[in-house]
Amino acid sequence: MKPIDERTALKEKIAFLKNKQAEDFLILKDQYHTTIDSFKPINLIKSSLQKVITSPDLKANLINGAIGLGTNYLSKTLLNDNSVNPIKRGLGKVLKFALKNFIGKKSKKSNDID
Repeated sequence: MKPIDERTALKEKIAFLKNKQAEDFLILKDQYHTTIDSFKPINLIKSSLQKVITSPDLKANLINGAIGLGTNYLSKTLLNDNSVNPIKRGLGKVLKFALKNFIGKKSKKSNDID
């Protein structure tokens, strides 16, 4: 067997470590530029909007809001609160309350299913 020359082994190890250091420096430099880019204001806004858009609750919240607005509009137009007759006003308020509770329970059930 041939004895290993310690000097050549040391030179090879030093060359290997220098190459590794150069590669690690390039990787670190790329990561630095990526990090700087991610902290630009336009990129912060984009990432925030992306998180909001991909939120799983967004669709349910929009649907529930639209249903709430629609029922409120319908209840105001169908059940006129400005009526002179107190019985009609009271009945309208009770009906509106029942309708809102019914819609609220249905929307909670649909959120539990999703």
